[in-house]
Amino acid sequence: MNQNESLLDILAVVYKKRKKILGTTFIAAVVVALLSLLLPNFYNASTLFYAASPDMAQPLNSNEKQYIYGSAEDLDRLFSIAQSNEIYSFLIDSFNLYEHYEIDTSDSKARHKILQKLNKLYKTTKTKYDAINLAVEDKDPMLAMNMANASRNKINLIAQNLLKRSQEGVISSLNNSIETKEGQYKKLTDSLFKVRKQFNIFNTASQGEAFGTSMVTIEGKVQNLNAQVLHLKEINGPIDSIKVLQAKLSGARKQLQSINKGIRDYNGGYPIVTNLERERKEFGNQLMYDRERLSKMMAVYNSEISAIHLIQRAELPVYKSRPKRSFLVIGAALLVFFLMSMAALVVDQLNKNNWRELIK
Repeated sequence: MNQNESLLDILAVVYKKRKKILGTTFIAAVVVALLSLLLPNFYNASTLFYAASPDMAQPLNSNEKQYIYGSAEDLDRLFSIAQSNEIYSFLIDSFNLYEHYEIDTSDSKARHKILQKLNKLYKTTKTKYDAINLAVEDKDPMLAMNMANASRNKINLIAQNLLKRSQEGVISSLNNSIETKEGQYKKLTDSLFKVRKQFNIFNTASQGEAFGTSMVTIEGKVQNLNAQVLHLKEINGPIDSIKVLQAKLSGARKQLQSINKGIRDYNGGYPIVTNLERERKEFGNQLMYDRERLSKMMAVYNSEISAIHLIQRAELPVYKSRPKRSFLVIGAALLVFFLMSMAALVVDQLNKNNWRELIK
């Protein structure tokens, strides 16, 4: 017997038993159709959102580029939050799911059972465009919609709190830095005040210039007066005039001595004062930068910055997501048809081999 004859034999056997096979298949399809009507309808509500970049929670500097959408790490963080026990506990408590899913809370495995139920009905997946699709299935379409939106909002809140805690760490560090620098700035200010008082320096730039100008002026005055006194003495000038000029010369010399002393003090204290002034200025600039940064950080901390970018809210589902009754009926009919056909072939083969005699 060739292959074509074997195939024809198979078709012949199936055709011979067609009424029984088709009848059984029809009955099975009807039974499955009726049973499928007893299955409850489930509705799927989904919400779509992207991860926001943590840069949104940082002060914006003019020379830095700020990203709006988060990276793959930010997306993974939201997935971790979405599958965390905190989200599950929030849904269980907020929507009274023990009662809704008819799970006895006194059962020692109640928590395990409700988490298994949630894992089947609550799903988070990544779309091909790297967005998060959060979907909830339930017999109640309104509950499915509310659970999906509430889950998304809770994920956003948890992610925001994580960012807030990170900001709090930065703010605390800045406050400590500012407090330390304020103490150092005060010490430098006190040291500068003491050194200026010790060396009688009130302004390094203008005072040095003033000393130079005064010294040249007084030296010229001393030389001029000294020349006048010598000249009057040489010509036997009036004694009174000579005494007056000598008195002026003595005052000018004392004035010059005072200026020279001031210059010596100035020269001795100048490097110390300028060094303290430079350090004080640097600390002042750092302190001002930290205060400005703290101010910006506090402004961001006190503002409401979302950790997600919402694309689509969950809406009330109109069409059921399952069961697919037509698929169940067609699948059951095809399965029964195949099994009945196989049974007819087996029985025919056994009859050909006289299976009763073989058993005996």
